[in-house]
Amino acid sequence: MKTESKIKLNNMLVTNLLKIAFATSNLRLFDRLLFPIIDKGIKNAVERAPGPVTWPGVIEDKYYMVRSMAYSSLKIGASSKFASTVVNKAILSNLRLRKEMEFRAQFGFDPPGFMVISPAKRCNLRCRGCYANSASEKDQLDYNIFTRVIGEMRDLWGARFVTISGGEPLMYRWDGKGILDIYAEHPDSLFLMYTNGTLINDRVAQKLYNLGNITPAISVEGMQQVTEHRRGKGVFEKITRAMEILKKHRLLFGVSITATKYNAEEIVSDEFLDYYFEKLGAGYAWIFHYMPIGRDVDPDLIPTPDQRVMLWEKSWEVIKKRKIMFVDFWNHGPVSDGCISAGRPGGYFYIDWQANVYPCVFFPYAAANMTEIYAKNGNLNDLINMPLYSRIRNWQFKYWKEGDLLRPCPIRDHYKMAKKFVLETKAKPADDGAAEIIRDPVYEKKMEKYDAELEKKTTAIWEDVYKHGTRPREAIRHN
Repeated sequence: MKTESKIKLNNMLVTNLLKIAFATSNLRLFDRLLFPIIDKGIKNAVERAPGPVTWPGVIEDKYYMVRSMAYSSLKIGASSKFASTVVNKAILSNLRLRKEMEFRAQFGFDPPGFMVISPAKRCNLRCRGCYANSASEKDQLDYNIFTRVIGEMRDLWGARFVTISGGEPLMYRWDGKGILDIYAEHPDSLFLMYTNGTLINDRVAQKLYNLGNITPAISVEGMQQVTEHRRGKGVFEKITRAMEILKKHRLLFGVSITATKYNAEEIVSDEFLDYYFEKLGAGYAWIFHYMPIGRDVDPDLIPTPDQRVMLWEKSWEVIKKRKIMFVDFWNHGPVSDGCISAGRPGGYFYIDWQANVYPCVFFPYAAANMTEIYAKNGNLNDLINMPLYSRIRNWQFKYWKEGDLLRPCPIRDHYKMAKKFVLETKAKPADDGAAEIIRDPVYEKKMEKYDAELEKKTTAIWEDVYKHGTRPREAIRHN
């Protein structure tokens, strides 16, 4: 049997087992009978379709991450409608393959895989250092542009996954329509919605359940003290209540965490993991390391290089032993083949409430605006060859062969290079803060120092654990 046919057969087997597993409420049956078969299928699929970076440690990371993704979601269970969206409209869809061929013929590489959209800057909380504190009702994305972008993703790229950020997405309003109208208008797309959780009640949860194509990720900073220090008194109780409601409605949900120097140890502690994942029923976590952009910029809040290695070590313990999907966008660069910004194959662009288009959420310099592109009868494909995005992608392609994927982020781990790209392409700063720091020598010196110290910590791990396999990752011990 040809390799391509074997892959299709394997994928079909895994998919059918996923359908059964989503419908299974017997956890013992799931653990003993179904998951071992799914696990074997996942391993075969990852080994046969490894992506552009094929070092042994990279393949191992991908296997364990996909396994945790499947286990977390299936163990918790989800509405049958949500399962149908994931399986039938994402996994089994032939649209992506068809659009990949068309896009590749035009641009020479595969299309982006998703978009991140922040439709509203507004928020009902006033968290320390957050840009949303200065928002007004004018800081919202035109609904027609919002829905058009999602439609063009599907039609031009075959992409059906959209991440919704903010501000607080549930506060979005445009001509009487809100975020739930977007979800309803695109039933064949899957949405991940970052939310502070305080506006989720039984009525909202029931609507999300009925729509069946949304998974909320609720922002937390750690346990109660750390969370309320940044988000405000009483917020922890509201977050807990929201998660209890989502669990009651059998909605797959997760947590979103900003890792800083002050909470790095807490977010991988047994207390944190037991509370959010075992007690409250979260299915996954997204960890974003603090990025010194926006308001009240403070590079000293970044987790130290030592903490970054600690988080790498601890996160893989969580993924392997607890089988929790615990994604750290900086430490898990090997899983994603490095940086996923600037519209690289399988990657994304970020659009904010003013329709400005950035390489990613944490790269606050825009090369385009969708309002202007649409006014000229353009579309999303006009973004692809713009100089800023092309420069970043060319670096990504080169980094696949030569780079250390434990340092995947251009704006954070290779700051001087990213700064050069911004200045040479005359990219537009997102705000006054971004305009100031790009020309601030003190800021540059701090970032350069961080990058050099991080390189000393990760190079040996990348060479020994990932490329050559001469040292097991369990032998890495944080000092």
